[in-house]
Amino acid sequence: MKRTDRLIAPAIWIAVLAAGLAWLGLPLDRQPGWPVVLGFVLATALGLAGLLVWRHRRLPDSTAAGDDMPAGGARELPVVLVVGPYASAAFSRGAQSLTLRRDGAAAWLYVKTPGDLARAIDIVAKSHGRPPVAALLPVIPEGNDDDGVLRREFSQWRRALDATFDKRASVLPCYIAVYACLGAHDEAAPQPVWFGDFIDATVAMPGIDHLRQRVQTIRDQLDRAALTSDGAGHIVRAALGQSVLDWLQDASLLSALAPLTSTAPFELRGLLLADVGYPVSRAGAWTRWLVAKTGLQPLAGTLPAQPLPLPAIVATQPGSTALMVHGHALTRPGWHVAGAVAVTLAASFAVSGWRNGNLIERVTGEIDASRATPREQFDARRDRLDTLQQRYAELERYAQSGEPTSLGWGLYRGTPLQSALARTIEAEGAIPDGVTLDSVALFDSGRTTLKPGATDALQTVLHLILLNPDKRVLIAGHTDDVGSGDVNQTLSEARARAIRDWFVATAKLPPTRFAIQGYGDTRPLASNRDERGRAKNRRVEITLIPDATAAGTSLPH
Repeated sequence: MKRTDRLIAPAIWIAVLAAGLAWLGLPLDRQPGWPVVLGFVLATALGLAGLLVWRHRRLPDSTAAGDDMPAGGARELPVVLVVGPYASAAFSRGAQSLTLRRDGAAAWLYVKTPGDLARAIDIVAKSHGRPPVAALLPVIPEGNDDDGVLRREFSQWRRALDATFDKRASVLPCYIAVYACLGAHDEAAPQPVWFGDFIDATVAMPGIDHLRQRVQTIRDQLDRAALTSDGAGHIVRAALGQSVLDWLQDASLLSALAPLTSTAPFELRGLLLADVGYPVSRAGAWTRWLVAKTGLQPLAGTLPAQPLPLPAIVATQPGSTALMVHGHALTRPGWHVAGAVAVTLAASFAVSGWRNGNLIERVTGEIDASRATPREQFDARRDRLDTLQQRYAELERYAQSGEPTSLGWGLYRGTPLQSALARTIEAEGAIPDGVTLDSVALFDSGRTTLKPGATDALQTVLHLILLNPDKRVLIAGHTDDVGSGDVNQTLSEARARAIRDWFVATAKLPPTRFAIQGYGDTRPLASNRDERGRAKNRRVEITLIPDATAAGTSLPH
């Protein structure tokens, strides 16, 4: 097989999966919408399928059954091993070990003994780059005069296989093909008529009971063919076909075949019955049984020199095969295009679910973090607000132009997330322009010197001031009405000055950026008649205002 042919299946997978990974790996803001991607995947699949059809049509025409050819000429075809005591009947007379036969879509390799099997598999694997696709076990009811001899030959093959073959080797699907003459054919060059079905590929190691089920399948097909066809020939074929199956059971050949086709490396996959239209050998075990049971005598004829016919092989491309019987196919997975596309689409759906989950988790986490940030932490609140606004802009862009591929496939939940972001931004987004501090927390009663613990509250306000370098700061002191008005006025102004001096000393800010004002007890917020009201009136208000110098005005000093 050519190197390019060996690589065509991996190339298909690599091409489709690479395309899928390429768009899934793009940044979200550069990914196309999922309808575009779906169209691209389908177009790629159709293109590759067209290539495979073109290659299939270029396969060589069928050659005459029994034509031998050099191994190199069959390298592009899937290989089926022909095994068992009667395998030589499928090849030209005088065939030797590992003789090759080819038809239009498969190469059939004769394995003479169980000891040759491992070598045959190795030769195929090295020359093709892959192992054989299956094994065919011919059974000839007339192969011997005594059915006991037939049983012994198949049992000996099984024991030799069991003793010589490596049990760790890969499994080969094995098909039993029973050849018989079930009536005269009208055609000058009779074509075989095949009956049978295939075992479900999920059955790992079917036993004798499963083989009996396949026998029943063939019986049903024979009956249907007799009922739905005109002419006595079909009825004769059905009757003789049923007798072949009866002989298989009565002669206990099923008990010899089932273990053989379930011994490593074989795994029983199907049972076939072929009406070849001519005697495949001289009268033997089946004829003797048939005469003894029914008195019927199968048609006599001249033994042909040609080898046994082989089942049809449908090959869509090298390495992708199906044994066909009455339209039923047992395929070795070869739908690489469909498989690669299915895997890519499944990966896209999985990635969409994962990314949508991450998006929901990320947005809800950012909203919760913003709501949990204390209002006095102005710098942290502003950072949270910027993050929420960026996230909202991202979702708005998706709403306008369509979500990216890896967020699509019906899993996108951007609309409710966008609404939640808008509500949070509206509720949490207003950064205050002023702060009111309790004087009791900053100063002792009647004092203008800051308490040691006052710097924590002032540090928070300093962050707000530093976040607004384009604004000036007004510091206004207020008192309750306890004491004289002049004393309260002086006290409030001195406290405002002390706070300004702390800001200037701590952050090396220019004093001209600050304005101080003492209002004493002239601007109460509550009644001074009770302690609660008086505590509310003892305060320092720090307000950020636009730079008044540019407006031609001045702040109070």
